[in-house]
Amino acid sequence: MSCSEERRRLLLGGLALSLATLLAGCGFEPLYGRHDTDTATSAYLAQVRVAPIANRSGQLLYNKLRDRLNPRGKPAEPHYVLEITIEEHGEDLLLEPNNTTSRTLLELIAHYQLREIESGATALQGQSRASISYDILSSQYATISSEQDVRDRAAKELSDDISTRLALFFSKGQTASGSAAPAP
Repeated sequence: MSCSEERRRLLLGGLALSLATLLAGCGFEPLYGRHDTDTATSAYLAQVRVAPIANRSGQLLYNKLRDRLNPRGKPAEPHYVLEITIEEHGEDLLLEPNNTTSRTLLELIAHYQLREIESGATALQGQSRASISYDILSSQYATISSEQDVRDRAAKELSDDISTRLALFFSKGQTASGSAAPAP
């Protein structure tokens, strides 16, 4: 190994160590990394009861949200209820010369509202969207399978977005009234 290669490795190692020290010192926390399950934000999320959601896309979203928010099962004494209405739209994207559709866009729009159960006050509300397209194939079974897969992926995207927004809300420690959130 030459002297310049050794210097380069030492410099890169020192730079990596400096960067790690800076990130640790500024309070950096990865948003999507594994966290201790006993953190305050996780405790708040575990106190959210997800209300049933209508239609098949709603059932998929409900199941995914319950898995994300309540991994240990339904909360015994929830402090919040998450109510969601979901809209589903399909749009033909690509037409063949014989006017048959060969590609379709599925868009799911979830309107959500997080309410405090005790006061009934709205703590957070918003909207989340997921748009995914799929091919219309010559085999009806393959097309149905593609549509089901797209609907499942769209529900997962909505679940990820909504649970992230809830986690950010709880990490700020605010309630609907603007006061500090109660201890979980």
